[in-house]
Amino acid sequence: MRPVRARRAALARSLAVACAFGISSLPLSRAEASPAGESASPPETGEALVPLPARVDEVVVIGLTRTAPGVPRREIGFAAGDTITEHDLDLAVARLWNTTIFARVKVRVVRGGEGGDRVRAVFVLEDRWTLNPLIGYGAGGNAFFFRVGAADNNILGRFLEVQAQYQWFDGFHGGQVILRDPRTFGQRLETTVQAERLVRPRPGFSDQRTLVRLEVFSLRNEDFFRFGARIDGFWDRFLPPLDPPTRLPAPTGTLLVEPAMRIGRVDTERLLLKGASLEVRHGIGATTSPVASTYAQTTIEALVFAAIGARWNLAARARLATITRVPEHLELYVGGLDLVRGYADNRVRTRGYALANREMRFVAFDSTWIALMPVAFTDAVLSESPKGPAGEDVPRALLSAGAGLRILVPKFVGTGFRFDLAVPAERPRVGLNVGVYQFF
Repeated sequence: MRPVRARRAALARSLAVACAFGISSLPLSRAEASPAGESASPPETGEALVPLPARVDEVVVIGLTRTAPGVPRREIGFAAGDTITEHDLDLAVARLWNTTIFARVKVRVVRGGEGGDRVRAVFVLEDRWTLNPLIGYGAGGNAFFFRVGAADNNILGRFLEVQAQYQWFDGFHGGQVILRDPRTFGQRLETTVQAERLVRPRPGFSDQRTLVRLEVFSLRNEDFFRFGARIDGFWDRFLPPLDPPTRLPAPTGTLLVEPAMRIGRVDTERLLLKGASLEVRHGIGATTSPVASTYAQTTIEALVFAAIGARWNLAARARLATITRVPEHLELYVGGLDLVRGYADNRVRTRGYALANREMRFVAFDSTWIALMPVAFTDAVLSESPKGPAGEDVPRALLSAGAGLRILVPKFVGTGFRFDLAVPAERPRVGLNVGVYQFF
């Protein structure tokens, strides 16, 4: 097992160097886990810890209140009678955390106690509350939106996700429904079906898009490889913009097939993220627009996360995106909200850009019901022939920096808020960005 871990660690370091982030991102072992997400559980009275590797006579899962026992056992990946190593235990813990449905994951391999002389792998879990109202909002630049609905990623305790919501985006109404099965047919196969009708204001027009999406992705080699495809069918029609002047494109219908592959894995341990990944998506689209009947688009994204000590988390993202000649509404838009904070939403329209985001996060307070994470960040984008809201030329490079606060509820899934104060390099001024906490 050691050579496998060495190769994975080397690849993680290579990704970090390739993205010029200058950090390494090695997953922590159970013995190195931080207090914020401690994974090693101390033995109870009468138990003795068993050194690994060892043959396990019994796998015990305790602490579940609503999750079906088969869900964590499927993630653990080994059963009674198997000989396990430290690496097998680390992988089981990582997979349990990565489901996001548990607020606590602890494990111990012991002999004695209730099990007598049997060797037992005891997993102590705490369910998160997964049925959540969706009351999200975002503000930054010239855009504001909110959404209300409900989501549950552990329906009937089976680790199935259903989400439905209504969205208001600067006066326009829309809705979205998502159905997702991360373990289709009991395998490590992610299937997502999505339907939505949402409006996104653009400079000169507002794009009302009706979309149907199917995604199928397979996880292999301890989830280190993820590959599959997304198929989108969508219809765009156009409404008056929020701000003049008005230039309404002709309605279009589009079919986009986008195969994708990810190398690497990012693991969650309570509030900290660790690991590195590189994802490549290349799509081929056909559209009814007279501007271009077919087009291609490519997105390459690298993520690097490093836990520094018990409470610090360095997060970095680099993205390269390109698209061939397409109608204006299918071009790439950058700015505002969460890409380059401090700038107006849709500040840049382009057919190619390179984006970099970096955050330093600190777990200042962590309890069952609330956690506080101050952050410092920098954002940057370099665009190809960028255009502004009225089609004018804008600077190729946009830079911003700032600080913010993340307010999370660890007991609940997907619940948290972010507040960012950003200062753009172009005409420096302090801008407030408010939104729902997200991976990046």
